[in-house]
Amino acid sequence: MPVQYPKGILAEHLATRGHAGMFDVSHMGRFEISGTQAVPFLERVLSNAASQLPVGMSHYTILPDPDGGAIDDAYLYHTHADTYVLVVNAANQTRDWEHLTTEKKAYQEAHLVDISNETSMISIQGPAAESLLGPLVNCLPPPRRNACTTATFQDMQIIVSRTGYAGEPIGFELIVPDAGAKPLWSALLQAGAEPVGLGARDTLRLEAALPLYGHEFGTAPDGSRIPL
Repeated sequence: MPVQYPKGILAEHLATRGHAGMFDVSHMGRFEISGTQAVPFLERVLSNAASQLPVGMSHYTILPDPDGGAIDDAYLYHTHADTYVLVVNAANQTRDWEHLTTEKKAYQEAHLVDISNETSMISIQGPAAESLLGPLVNCLPPPRRNACTTATFQDMQIIVSRTGYAGEPIGFELIVPDAGAKPLWSALLQAGAEPVGLGARDTLRLEAALPLYGHEFGTAPDGSRIPL
């Protein structure tokens, strides 16, 4: 994901607000958690109650440290009965993984798998996002913020969620097998989505007052903890 594409940050920002912006967020970490102890494990390591998250929904959450700071912020997707996917920040992926594997030792029936290298992630945000994505997949999640579903794109199973970090009321994030990433990106590009880089991602999230790890919480530039 570059800082910007040829049209520049302002054009990418306005394209997202006015039509549809597309983000390659494959650099994010993706962990699958499953098993009969998945819920108690998740409620140990996350700030939200996983037991209250129904299948087909997701929520924003924090990986807290013992002193009330944030190890990371993340999104948790409840994809199947005993299966969840946790999406974490790329810069914190190794530290998050080490923290989660340490905490999981007390939950032998919770299974933790890093699926980052076998999947990719694409986000499409903006008022035209649904009309561009809809014809490409066999189904979309219901029109409710944070809803998610398992769908099919070119005979590949993908996760589609109504989430995103651009402050748009209409937007989707898609977790796809690596083989489907380029075809999906190309199809969305051909449909009219505008590629967006890190620069406009930051202006969009800042305009929407969405926090970013290392800026609003986490570890400050001087190494001190930013309290939640």
